Amino acid sequence: MDAAEHMPLSSKISLQRQMLGGDRFYNLARWGVTLLLLGIVQLISGESLWSSAAQSPMIVVMWGYVIFTALATILVFIPQAVAFLRFSFVIDILTLLLLTLFNPDPREILYPLFLLPLVNAAFRLNSSASLLTGLITAFAYVGAYLVARIGPGNGTIPADPLGYVGLALRALALVFIPWITGGLAERWSASNRLSVALAEEKAAQALREANAYRDQTRALYEAAYTLATTNDYQNVLEVALTESQKLAPYTCGMVLLSTGQPNQLFVAASRGLDPDDRERILTIANGAIGQTIRGSDPTALDDIRNDPELMTFTSLHRCQAACLLPLRFGLNIYGVMVFASEHKRAFGREEVEKLAALASYALVALQNAQLIYDLQQERTKLLSKEEEVRHQLARDLHDGPAQALAAITMNVEFIKRLLERDPSRVLPELDKLGQLAKRTTHEVRTMLFELRPLALETQGLDVTLQQYFERFRDNPTKIILEADKIDAHLDTKVEGTLFNIIQEAVNNALKHAKAQHIWVRLRQTPTALETIIEDDGRGFDVEKVRASYDQRGSFGLLNIEERASLMGGVAEVTSTPGKGTTWKVIVPLQ
Repeated sequence: MDAAEHMPLSSKISLQRQMLGGDRFYNLARWGVTLLLLGIVQLISGESLWSSAAQSPMIVVMWGYVIFTALATILVFIPQAVAFLRFSFVIDILTLLLLTLFNPDPREILYPLFLLPLVNAAFRLNSSASLLTGLITAFAYVGAYLVARIGPGNGTIPADPLGYVGLALRALALVFIPWITGGLAERWSASNRLSVALAEEKAAQALREANAYRDQTRALYEAAYTLATTNDYQNVLEVALTESQKLAPYTCGMVLLSTGQPNQLFVAASRGLDPDDRERILTIANGAIGQTIRGSDPTALDDIRNDPELMTFTSLHRCQAACLLPLRFGLNIYGVMVFASEHKRAFGREEVEKLAALASYALVALQNAQLIYDLQQERTKLLSKEEEVRHQLARDLHDGPAQALAAITMNVEFIKRLLERDPSRVLPELDKLGQLAKRTTHEVRTMLFELRPLALETQGLDVTLQQYFERFRDNPTKIILEADKIDAHLDTKVEGTLFNIIQEAVNNALKHAKAQHIWVRLRQTPTALETIIEDDGRGFDVEKVRASYDQRGSFGLLNIEERASLMGGVAEVTSTPGKGTTWKVIVPLQ
């Protein structure tokens, strides 16, 4: 079946237009040949073409050709006539053969005109058909020529050998010119078809690459959207591994996160790992994983079998190439993503870039999930701290002012009875009652000062601390304030938080350290305000206290550290049993 039958309608119409365009050009050339033949025939026959008298056969043939040319001119504008026009060169050749047959002139002026229809046939037919057309035309030409020269009434056979040689050469030219032209046309057509095929293949390849890029972009978008809407860090890791499979197919994939211990990682999420590998704890050193975590760029390996850290996982023994992506933001290191494949060079530059883009999305989502988790934990701690503050305030009120007020009430009743029984003892008892009332007032004011030190808003941190420590002058533990001139402007909330930190550290030392001295030192640097709270008490084991937080009802260390963190600063505690405790709090100056 002809391949043109399978073409779309638009392609068929375009092909017909191209063919008609060629026929129009050939028909224009035919009109040129027709006009030339009209002049030649009139000169050869010696008769007028427009005479109504009996005319020679050449003039009859000529007028028939003129009519054919006019008809062909009409048909070139009709698409349905393509099949007829394809073989119209046959009429041209027959006309020239008839004119040669009826031509009495020996000078062969008509011979060159055979080349036009033969060349046209060569472009329309294959090389074999062109050769056959040339052979038939050559034999017909030789026959017509000989009949015209030695036929009945034309004389005897010419004795000139060169004339026959010339006739043979002309015949050979009629055979080989269309054959050679057809071969060249076929080669040119084949070259064009090859160029078209290559162009189509390039277009198909470009389309495939565009579709692949579109799919990858869509996968990245879907991954980014999914990761952005996922708040659980485990879901973030699972989604990252799933979407990475779409971008760069791998055999084994895993996300390694820090265990909290130095240089230790655990498998937080995985694809294609054996059960034993999923439970494995990896200690990193100078292998590929360790170098990737310490660096900031992805790592692509074409041979992982010599890497001791990767070979720790038995599931990777069947793999050859790997891609490692660090999960880090600034100085915060979360872990590393590892993708391994059974194929060599599976992770080229393009695959690494796509996986790195997805890893950056996963890192942002991981940070968001971590922030949400931290906020939830902070909310729980704030609620716990609020409850603890209420309990502490209740204990302080019960142990202090409430007991004092109860004692004052009892003393008032006792004085009433003394007025009746022994009035001489009333005045000393009233003096005792006044002293008790003064102590109670002092305790209440101290509690109010601790809850809301109004002096902070008007006189600054150093003056507020001086006023606060004055309230402990009768305490056996001596509190010493060493404060430089603080001229930096601190936000009121920052000053309040720093005051609370110093207050809690001092109160802890007063209650638990049994110290003789407590030093509070304030020093301003160009970039920060440093506060040191030091005592010479009995000290404690910091790590032991941290480890027992879940059994303790108080979180003093965490409270101080978290308050410092809220101000953008840091709080560090050092303590040794029997050698006192030192807090160092650094708050950046805005």
